Amino acid sequence: MNTSYGHSFISSRALRLAFSLVGTSLIVGLGLLRVHTQAQFTFASLMLLPVLANTWLVGRVGGWLSAILAALMWGYADHVSTGAHETTWIPGLNAFIHLINYGVIVELVHKVQELLQREANNARVDRLTGLLNRRGFMETFEEQIKLAHRLNASFSIAFIDLDRFKQLNDTRGHKEGDAALKMAGTILLNATRSTDVIGRLGGDEFCVVAFSRSPNDAEIEALRLHAQLTEALSKFTPVGASIGVAFFDEAELSATEMIQKADEIMYSVKKAGKGSVLVKVV
Repeated sequence: MNTSYGHSFISSRALRLAFSLVGTSLIVGLGLLRVHTQAQFTFASLMLLPVLANTWLVGRVGGWLSAILAALMWGYADHVSTGAHETTWIPGLNAFIHLINYGVIVELVHKVQELLQREANNARVDRLTGLLNRRGFMETFEEQIKLAHRLNASFSIAFIDLDRFKQLNDTRGHKEGDAALKMAGTILLNATRSTDVIGRLGGDEFCVVAFSRSPNDAEIEALRLHAQLTEALSKFTPVGASIGVAFFDEAELSATEMIQKADEIMYSVKKAGKGSVLVKVV
């Protein structure tokens, strides 16, 4: 997920290549047009447009390549228009000056992209645990549902609630409570696959969405995850974990409805005495 802000709009490699080719064609075309008009018009500002577009849509490297090409075309046009310059090194100097100008623009656009991407990421990430927050989790889960539809894949949703978390906060303070949440987040992140979607929905509630071949596979993974959470949280007595897992053969319900099903299964674990795992096919 570490792409630039502009890449979120142009996610397809083919589309980025197409935009790059269009930008390159514009730069070459403008340079040749300047040669044809015997340097009667200034095309520096017009050449800036494809440089800007390639930087925003293709990326920093694409922007710099466009900047270099634009500067070379500028120098070539000056060189051909010998009537405009008596000194042979002036076209090269002009090309270098334009490269610096275009390069500054490329770097400025890149910095703006980084800032926008950082703000977008911060809006989707839980600051305490580093996991996706509810908003980020729901957005990513929606994408997983679409992927499951395309692949005709089954998946599971594990709803995790920390047992007796309020008691920990009341007896040992919120600092210890925050430490327990961070620990839980670390375990969830390290114990799951890169393809899984992990989030903190709020308070002491977490959720993991994973592609699972069968309810048995989902249960094995949930039991393994529960064992690691139980061991890691043992230092935060009396905190434990209850996990409810909903297994879906098809993604027929909405993301909210599927999470609610997993939440209901988790509460069945709570009612039965807490600290265990329950898997149900939905």
